[in-house]
Amino acid sequence: MSESQKFWEKQSTNYKTAFEDLDELANYLDKTERRHLLKVVKTKPNFKVLDLGCGTGRWAFEFAKTCEKVVAVDFAKGMIDRAKEEAKNRGFTNIEFGVAGVEDFRSEERFDIIIISGVLVYFEDENLNSILKNVKKHLAPNGIVISRETVGIDKRLDFRDKFNPKIGQTYSALYRTPEEYKQIFLKSGLKNIYAEDFVPTNFPMTIYRKIIPSSLKQNWALRKILQSGLLVQYFLDPILLNQKWLYRPLMNRFWKIKSMLFVYGIN
Repeated sequence: MSESQKFWEKQSTNYKTAFEDLDELANYLDKTERRHLLKVVKTKPNFKVLDLGCGTGRWAFEFAKTCEKVVAVDFAKGMIDRAKEEAKNRGFTNIEFGVAGVEDFRSEERFDIIIISGVLVYFEDENLNSILKNVKKHLAPNGIVISRETVGIDKRLDFRDKFNPKIGQTYSALYRTPEEYKQIFLKSGLKNIYAEDFVPTNFPMTIYRKIIPSSLKQNWALRKILQSGLLVQYFLDPILLNQKWLYRPLMNRFWKIKSMLFVYGIN
């Protein structure tokens, strides 16, 4: 088992959205990202969807609500086991699960939507071309690829064995720039048709992460204030996404990376 597999097998027992340990932050990101993606990507009842690197099944479950079939794969068996259990609890019967890496997946089927969420940052540049060629092979003629990735805001950032206090262990990731991703996909025959901040890096989250001391982060009263701030932010997000000049310069003072939603079609 590779070090990456060991990392994700360990995370499979308690993983939440974007490694957020606080339910308030995990739920906020889940709701806002879900709203944004479903506004941009329209499905049809006969669609077949492939979720590569499905994790605990978050996006697989969402597409299973409106599409004929979802194939969800991940290289961490623990993630798949957890996703299977949740699918059973929710009553989904149109999801096929499998254990496979994004570079190893093979199928005779062609998919209308292929989603790769938070996966590509863990691969070196030389691996991306073969991964994306494999993705394109499984895409239906008019299909789209959805990529949710964390990117470097001003420049590429290469983190090697960096300790992340949110997850309590070291990790390695390559945060490319948005333009780098567009060019890498284009070389594989996939043109970018949409690229936007997934959600504004919101103010309540920034204050809580950057200003509130660790010893107070679980404080009941402060978490209630956080909940109220996130509720306001949730209604402001659609406005802010169209007004990046208003929030992005301020956010760039606090963050070097951000999450983006990309959509690609066959070139």
